[in-house]
Amino acid sequence: MFDHIKPKNFHLDPRTKLLLIVVIATLELADVNIWFTVAVGTVPALLFISNRQFLGAVKYYALFLLAAFIHVHRVEVQINMFMNMFVVLLGALVLKLSPAFACADYIIKSTGVSEMIAAFNKMKVSRKFLIPLSVMFRFAPTISQERHSIHDAAAMRGIVITRRKFWKNPLQAIEYRLVPLMISIANIGDDLSAAALSRGLDNPVRHSNYTDVRFTRRDFLVVTSVFVFLTSVFLISTNV
Repeated sequence: MFDHIKPKNFHLDPRTKLLLIVVIATLELADVNIWFTVAVGTVPALLFISNRQFLGAVKYYALFLLAAFIHVHRVEVQINMFMNMFVVLLGALVLKLSPAFACADYIIKSTGVSEMIAAFNKMKVSRKFLIPLSVMFRFAPTISQERHSIHDAAAMRGIVITRRKFWKNPLQAIEYRLVPLMISIANIGDDLSAAALSRGLDNPVRHSNYTDVRFTRRDFLVVTSVFVFLTSVFLISTNV
């Protein structure tokens, strides 16, 4: 249930990842200029690539650049007032929020539960936070696996719900796909909580951990590179 994610060639300490998501989420909300905003939004795409999430990097960065384009040309758009308001608002939300969500996705997919718990233990985080955290880190991947299992089980019984069939008969799609998934979600939450407690995460004594979590030169290099890159873009864009 709590499988450890094997480190890849480019592996960062969980505390470095948390620092990056805090910095990116904070700077993205700062209304400096569009060039600095795009520079901040570029960092999550590079993190995706470092974790070999190439498809995720392309999807995220294409959506982010589209939102940036809409933000720059929002005054020039000549469409219905309601649609214009909707498009501009949606673009602004994507522009400001997507980098933080992208970083969160990167952390979940690149960090094992044991690794994250070991990092928080070194940060002296309370046990009351570690149990929900361990459940959260395994919840999304488990739900994805369960969704595929439900799809395979339905296909074995000759029930295939495509997008076209969904719009033709949405009630059937809800009955065969959504209802089993909701029941599974309730059971999975209980199972993950029990698994966390059975591992003694609520025990106040000091725990040992087989995962070695420490800062390396790679962490220092990444943090320094991000700082230099964003600082350079800020100075250049504000002085032009």
